[in-house]
Amino acid sequence: MRVFILFTILCWLLGTNVFGFCPDDLEGVIWKGKKSNISFEELAIVAAPMLWFSPDEPLLQSNNGSNKIPEPFPFDKAQNPVVYYKIKTIYTENRPHTKEELKLKDHSTQLIDLKSVRAIDLNYYYYFSEDIGLGTHDHDIESITLQIQMHQAWDCPDFDYAITVKAVIAKAHGLLWYQNILDVDDQTFFPLSILIEEGKHASCTDKNADGIFTPGYDVTRRINDAWGVRDIITTGKLFSGAFQAWMAKRRLPEHIIFPPIKNDHLHFEKFKNRFGEYLTGSTYELRVYPEFPRADIDNELMKNMRHKRPHKWPQIKTVYEDGAIKMWAKEEKIFRQVSLAYRFDGANNLSVSIPFFIVKPLEAPMTGGWIYHKLYFGDLNIIENSQERYIKIFGHQVVHSPSASRWLDTYIGLGYEFHEVNTDPEKTKYNVFFVSEAGIKMRLNINNTPFKFLRTLGTDFWGIKMGWKNVGFHPFIDSGFVIEIGAGAF
Repeated sequence: MRVFILFTILCWLLGTNVFGFCPDDLEGVIWKGKKSNISFEELAIVAAPMLWFSPDEPLLQSNNGSNKIPEPFPFDKAQNPVVYYKIKTIYTENRPHTKEELKLKDHSTQLIDLKSVRAIDLNYYYYFSEDIGLGTHDHDIESITLQIQMHQAWDCPDFDYAITVKAVIAKAHGLLWYQNILDVDDQTFFPLSILIEEGKHASCTDKNADGIFTPGYDVTRRINDAWGVRDIITTGKLFSGAFQAWMAKRRLPEHIIFPPIKNDHLHFEKFKNRFGEYLTGSTYELRVYPEFPRADIDNELMKNMRHKRPHKWPQIKTVYEDGAIKMWAKEEKIFRQVSLAYRFDGANNLSVSIPFFIVKPLEAPMTGGWIYHKLYFGDLNIIENSQERYIKIFGHQVVHSPSASRWLDTYIGLGYEFHEVNTDPEKTKYNVFFVSEAGIKMRLNINNTPFKFLRTLGTDFWGIKMGWKNVGFHPFIDSGFVIEIGAGAF
């Protein structure tokens, strides 16, 4: 017991992620070593992903099949494909000390102190001169974020520190709900494989690097909302709200653009055995993300680069114990949104949808999608037998919807309605009825429309629900059409 107490005190004094054994069972390890620091550039190289393009990618075809994408920025010159990196956030136990270390302006040579840094958000960016397909435009900048953790071993003969990738967030069409997120496990192939959508260039995680997107395997969070990779979007059509397997084309190894992986990479032998024959002429240059703002770019590129924050990087945040994980959890608060709508079901109602656990959403365990509460209330004056009757309505349903972001979706809800009936000023009657409701909903992402100013209400979505409500149970005492118009994912 004394030994355990002494060991605990020692770990606390060290103030690091200490293991009581060699952490050989850690998942997603990309680096192990004796030195207590690593440069920004070294980290970017060992974590850098493969980019896997469709065989019909228009920019590949325009280059006669040669792998010249992703491209350098117009103000940047290069003979080979280029990928840019940015250390977005450093989560450290010692903010003043780390700030002092980061006074250097050369991002590639800055050092990360593995004794005090717990985690890092590492971004990779790739540029394309044009985006082809639905909503085509010039200057397309796509990105992924790697959530990286630092670990300190205890009494290991071969290494003192280890770096792991905890999760990969692949961005798609600028909408957080569409993100393809992979929680790294022991089946994850390194270097990471990222599928690049044909024409539109959205990014999608590919856990086992087989060139095929498998929902639930390659994406492990918000599976029904994840965009996947939809190569058919170059046709200008969405077809359906949900991802379908036929939307993604099978990737071929000759269309991979490889990172500048080195022979001492932990996963080099496995990587070489699988992809070594395709390496020649298919490697990108890894560069520091350029400074912004700058004078040598046009207005459209200026607008796109402005959205890639922070511009003064890295940001430094102080955390304690498992604080890095808590910080990552806070970043998901947008998925706890409240939705507001006008509702008409025979009465004029206000409808409010809230997460199932109030502060935390509930993802359906087997089917995916979301389970949430819908509350609605209002009043109705009706004429019955030449007499006016005043009804106050309060309803509560538990609703399941397959997703929170598809443009066309279904929903089903079960609950109750509470009616307060005033037949005269001195008498009040209360009735409670079972309620069932089902219908469809259509959402519009207003992010790229003239109505994007409505985002100030805290959501990218406005939409309409149309359904059928039954009041009572065997027999129904009332049935009718329901319509809701409002803001929010639900």
